[in-house]
Amino acid sequence: MNPILIASLEQCSENEGDITEQVYERFFSGCQAAIPLMHHSDEHMKGRMLAQVFELLLDDDQIGEDGYLRWEVKNHLGAYGVDVSMYKSFLDALCETVKHSLGSAWTTSQASAWAERIDSLLQDIYSEARV
Repeated sequence: MNPILIASLEQCSENEGDITEQVYERFFSGCQAAIPLMHHSDEHMKGRMLAQVFELLLDDDQIGEDGYLRWEVKNHLGAYGVDVSMYKSFLDALCETVKHSLGSAWTTSQASAWAERIDSLLQDIYSEARV
């Protein structure tokens, strides 16, 4: 677990409360191809999906042969028509939401920690998509 990510998420939560709608607004704005794929998603489902992304960001046990990430990628690419590029769009939307919430309190160490974790997750996602 990365303490910088945790601290930035905690600070964002204190500032904003539930950021689900903000994340999805950014995601859909940057990835309009995802809109029709998620037309059936209600608030509960969106919140659950965001919670799963938090787990992936913060828990390395979710990655690997027996981890949730493998199932997630295979399921969404095969069953729902998700394009692998949508993962980057979603992770970027989450990061931008946190950055916007923190405003002037956003630091270069936070930017680096988020970029490194997103890059690491994307490498794992792309790898799983090829398997």
